[in-house]
Amino acid sequence: MILEPIPNLYQDRFLRLTENGELMTDAIIKLMHRYLDGKPAKVGKRSLSAADRDLDFWNAIFWEDVSNEVFETEAFALALARYLQQNKVTRPGWLQNLVVRAPVALRRAIRYSQVFLSPTELRWKEIVGLDLGSAKGLSDFIKACEILQGENRKLKNAIKSIEAELKRITPMETLVYASLFAFRHVVYSLGQQELRPHLLDKDRADASRVDFQETTDAINQILISKLKTSVHGDFFISERIIGESLRKHMSPLLFPSPSTARAAEKCLSYLDTFERLVAAYLQFNEFVGRTINCFCFDEDYDIRFEGERLIVFPRVIPEESEWDRNGKKLDRLHQYWHFRAIDEFIKLGFAFERFGRPENEESNRFAWISAIRTKLELTEIYGLEDEIMTESGYKIDLLRTLLTIELMHAFYKHGYILPYCREYEQAGNWLAALSVFSFAGLIEGEIRFPITFAERKAKIARICNWTRSEEWPNGNKQMTEAILNFWSNDLKDSSRQLREHEYALQPELHERPIFKIGNYLFELPWVFAFQNNVTAAVNNLRRVGRNRGELNSETNRIEKQLAETFEQFGFKVVGNFHPPRDADDEVGEIDLICFRDDHLFIFEIKSGYMRKTQRDAWQHRTSTLRKAARQLKRKSTLVTERLTIDPTLAALLGDRDASHIQTHCWIIDTSIEHDHEYFEGFLKVSLQEIIIVLRNERHLLRDFHQAIDIKKAKHGFSSSIKDDFANICGDAMSAVFEQIDDDNLYPNGFNAGQFASIIETAAIWNVLDA
Repeated sequence: MILEPIPNLYQDRFLRLTENGELMTDAIIKLMHRYLDGKPAKVGKRSLSAADRDLDFWNAIFWEDVSNEVFETEAFALALARYLQQNKVTRPGWLQNLVVRAPVALRRAIRYSQVFLSPTELRWKEIVGLDLGSAKGLSDFIKACEILQGENRKLKNAIKSIEAELKRITPMETLVYASLFAFRHVVYSLGQQELRPHLLDKDRADASRVDFQETTDAINQILISKLKTSVHGDFFISERIIGESLRKHMSPLLFPSPSTARAAEKCLSYLDTFERLVAAYLQFNEFVGRTINCFCFDEDYDIRFEGERLIVFPRVIPEESEWDRNGKKLDRLHQYWHFRAIDEFIKLGFAFERFGRPENEESNRFAWISAIRTKLELTEIYGLEDEIMTESGYKIDLLRTLLTIELMHAFYKHGYILPYCREYEQAGNWLAALSVFSFAGLIEGEIRFPITFAERKAKIARICNWTRSEEWPNGNKQMTEAILNFWSNDLKDSSRQLREHEYALQPELHERPIFKIGNYLFELPWVFAFQNNVTAAVNNLRRVGRNRGELNSETNRIEKQLAETFEQFGFKVVGNFHPPRDADDEVGEIDLICFRDDHLFIFEIKSGYMRKTQRDAWQHRTSTLRKAARQLKRKSTLVTERLTIDPTLAALLGDRDASHIQTHCWIIDTSIEHDHEYFEGFLKVSLQEIIIVLRNERHLLRDFHQAIDIKKAKHGFSSSIKDDFANICGDAMSAVFEQIDDDNLYPNGFNAGQFASIIETAAIWNVLDA
C-alpha cells in the first residue's frame, strides 16, 4: 500500500494565494500572521499541535525564495523568535543565511525570544557558533547577550543559595515570615498615609505603593518557589500542628521571656534570611524589569560598552514614559468609577441607611461604595452579570462577593493595621509594637497575629451575616462558602500543579488572598489592607479564571452593551455582522458597525485582564492587538466594498450619499495598554474612554484634590477637609461637578464628528496636564 504524502499546510495555502493573484511577499506575510495566530487549529477532524504547525511552517518551500521585504517586517521577527524557542525543527544553514541577509531581524528575534537566557539550549549553542563575519553590530550584540546571561545566572544562583537555607520551612511558615517581614518593613510606612491623609504627600504615596507592589511580587515568587518543592505532608495540618509551628516561629518574638530567648534568636535568624531572600528577588526583578525587558522588548533602547561594562540605555529620555502616564490614567479611572459608585449608592437609597455599629459605620459604608464601584466596572466594561459561576458550579451574587473582600479590607485596616501603627508611634520599634498589639488581642479574646487563621467552618459561620438579605435574614452559608472559595488559593492544589508543570498559571497574592491549607484558611492582614481590590477581582476572573465557561458570553455581552449605548446616542447600529464566507473564511464576524451624522464607525472589540509589567504589555501588543489590527484590516475593507450593495449595511446609510461618509476603524480594548497607538493604521482605544466620552463625563476624571482647591478659591473659603469620609466625598463630588460646564465635550450638543475628534485626539486626557 502506497501512502499519499501529506501536503504542507502553509506551502499549500501559499500556492492557492499566489494562484489567485496575491504577490509572493504579501502571501508570505499573511502566512506569517496565520502562523503567529496559531492557525490552522485543525485539518479536517485532526487537531494540530504547535509542533505540527512549526514543522510545516519552517519546512515550507517558499522560504527558499523569500524577499528581503519579508525579513524587514515585525511579523517575521516574531515568527523567528518562535523558531528560536524550540529545538525540534531545524532548517540547516537558516540562521547563517540570516546573518548575511537579515542581521537586524535575527537580532530582534533573539531579543524577543530571550533564547540567550537559556544557554544550554541547542538553539543558543547554534547562535554562538555562527560565523558573524562583517555583520554590523551582531558581534557586540551577542557579547551583550552573554553579559546579561551571566548576570541573570548570578542573580538566580543567589536566590537558590538563600532558598536552600529555608528549605525546612513549610508553606505555612513561609506565610508567617512573609507577614513578620511586612510588619517590620512595609506596614507602618503605608499605614501612616491612612492615619494622616491630610498630610499625604502624593509623590511619597506613589513611591510607597510601588514599593508595596514590588515587595508583594517578591513574596509571591518566594511562595511559588516553596510550593514547587513542598511535599504532601506540608498540607495536612491540624490545630496542634499550627500551634506548634507558631510557638516555634512566631510566639518567641511576640511574647518574649527569658525561657524563649534562644528560640527568639532562631526566629530572628530565619527572619533575617527571609529578608535576604526578599532582597535577592527584588534585585533580580529590578534587573529583569529595568534591563532585560528594556533590552528585549523596547525598541527605544540600545546598548553600548564602557570597557567591558554593558550599558542598556534609552535613545531618547522622555519627560514621562507611556507606562507612567498609563499609571496616572488608571488612577483617574479608579476615581471615575468611585464617583459613579457614590452616585449609584445614593440612587439605591443607601445614603441614610445604618451600616453596623457606629464605630464601624464609616468603614462599612466605604466598603459598600467600593464594592459597587468594582461591580459597575465589571458589568459595564467586562460584561459580567449580577451573578457569577464558581468553579464548583454554584452561582454567587457578584456584589456580595465584592463586598466580602471590601469588608475584609476594612476589618484588617481598622482592626489591625491602624492600631499597630499607633502602637509603633508609641514604642518606636516594630517588634515592641507588634507584641503589645498581639497581646492586647489575646486579652480581648481575639487572634491579632501578623497572620490569622481559622478552621473553614468557623470562618463561614463568622462572616455568614455578610450575605444577609430579605431572602436570607441570617445569611446564606452555602453562598458564604462559595464566596470564600472564590477568593481562596488552595496551596495543596497549587503545589501539585507546579510540580507537574513548572510554569503553571498561579494566582498572585492579591488575586486570591485567602490561603487554604488542609481544612484551615489563612489570611495576611497587610495584603487585605493595602491591595487593589479592583485589580484583584478583574484578574481573578479574567487572568486566573481565563478558562471559565462564561468568558465567551461575557465577551458577547460587552459587544451587546456597547451597541445599546451607541443606539442611545442616536447611532444606527449593526452588531455581530456575518459577511458572506469566502473559501478560507478569512474575514470573520464584525463586532460592531455604527453610523450617524455621515460618520461610519467599524469596531474590533477585545477584552482581557489588567497587566502589570511592560513585558505583559508587549505580549498584548504583539499578540492580541496585532491580530485585532489584521482582522480589522480585512473587515473594514469588506464593509467599505459592500456598503451600498449589502442590504444590512445599506440600511445603515439610508438615503445618505456614501461618497460623503467619513470612516473610523478602531480597536476597542478593555485594557489601556498601548492606548492611542496605531496598528496597521488603526487606532487602539480603551473601552473605558469610549464610555466616558459618550457620557460626557470628563469632569469625573479631574484630580478631585485640585477640584476642591478650585472650589475653595471660587467661593472664598479655606476650611480644611475633614477626615470623615462623607465630608470628603461631599466636598469632592460637589467640587468636581462644578467643573461640568468647563468640561462639556459637546457645547453645541452631541454629534458623531465631535465624538470621533475627541477620541482621536485623546482630548479627555488633557486633565492629566491641568
